[in-house]
Amino acid sequence: MRRMKIYTIIAIAALATTSAAQTVTDRFEFGHADRVALSVPIEFSYQSVPYLVLVNNNEQNSVQIYDENLDVVKTITLKESIPFSYQLTCQYETRDVTAVKETYRDAYCNFVSYESFIQTQKNYDPTFDESCLIVTDLDDGTRKIAIDYTNSKYNTNSQMYFAYDYFGMKYPKVYFIENGEGVTGYMARYAVEYSEWVAAGTSVNDYSTNQRRISLCNINLNNGDGRATTYFDLSQTLFNSDEGFEYILPKYKLSANGNIGGFIEITGGEEPEKITTQRSTIISEQKELALAGFQVLSEDGNVVSDITFDRDFEGNIDLDYAFVITIGNSTYLAFDGYCNDQSSTIFYKIDRSTSSIQKVKTASSTMKLSPNMVNSGSTINVNFGDANEKGSDIIVVSASGTVVRTYHVPAGQTSIQIQANSSAGMYCISRLQKNKIAETKKFIVK
Repeated sequence: MRRMKIYTIIAIAALATTSAAQTVTDRFEFGHADRVALSVPIEFSYQSVPYLVLVNNNEQNSVQIYDENLDVVKTITLKESIPFSYQLTCQYETRDVTAVKETYRDAYCNFVSYESFIQTQKNYDPTFDESCLIVTDLDDGTRKIAIDYTNSKYNTNSQMYFAYDYFGMKYPKVYFIENGEGVTGYMARYAVEYSEWVAAGTSVNDYSTNQRRISLCNINLNNGDGRATTYFDLSQTLFNSDEGFEYILPKYKLSANGNIGGFIEITGGEEPEKITTQRSTIISEQKELALAGFQVLSEDGNVVSDITFDRDFEGNIDLDYAFVITIGNSTYLAFDGYCNDQSSTIFYKIDRSTSSIQKVKTASSTMKLSPNMVNSGSTINVNFGDANEKGSDIIVVSASGTVVRTYHVPAGQTSIQIQANSSAGMYCISRLQKNKIAETKKFIVK
């Protein structure tokens, strides 16, 4: 039987009436469909023709575009990403284990005799016999007894011995002391002591990451749009005046700026039972990933425009979208990022009649979020960058426009910590003064 391709409706860009085409503000949503929509806003479709855009469930980069009769007028395969390859210098260090100390011991069971101890072990695990015992004579005349769980059906050596992968069966978490009169069982904990780290050389390592397609957030002030809630990937007349389709891909670079986001970290924190005697630390001055610009691609994958940001502006790669803002007869493309270590937005004016994209402004803001990509439950630091002389209200809004929570920051307090106790998605933090929005920043919950 021929397998049928299944397509999911992502969005209806617009619907037509007998008099004029109209923009539809609601659309079908499956999960976070507002972030993956491939709709074509009516103002950026050729001759204001509405389309229905469907995405192949099996091939997310393959889209089909339907007309009002539900006939396929075009199938497009979009580039999901372009590899970005780079090199970083790492410093390697080593250290030795100098001691392992028993930090806790608690008696939890007693046996009246060695024979009783053996019989209890056999009752618990029929595979047990005395060949499983590891016996050590102690200086005080007692014997320390541990168990080899290699053939046990109930426990494993990795569970029952501290740092088994490194020390083997040297430090049992459960052991027994026989004193000639009986046997006592103990549960134990251990801690490791190390020597100082010693440099062991450097190396230059190769890395690669994907520069994934950038979604566009449509804000048409002529239609009264007041909030960024509609996303799209494909357009026809945003960048030129013909009926071909275009989309944009990012261009990455390495940066020394630590507040861009997407930083690379090789050395992680130590796990309680992981013995760490080697580590590598990135020592390259430029080790952060930043957005350096963008490319406009045609539907056949050719580069239509190649834009590089000003040297002092670096875009944020964690927020994988840009803004398309229409005011009167002007349309702008805006990216959030940092300029000279200050949170800023860069604006480009699009002239579709000449297919030109020209930078017109870099606007700085004072409010700063750190970090702007977090796990649910994490803390976000909000710093105003001014004296907050009149006090402020903070509102956290989801991508669908729902107010998640609000905070009041009294006059004179210049920062606040908020908890990102929300499900995965994009959120906005707005600072209000005298009930008017002064600034808005975005963050993502992973």
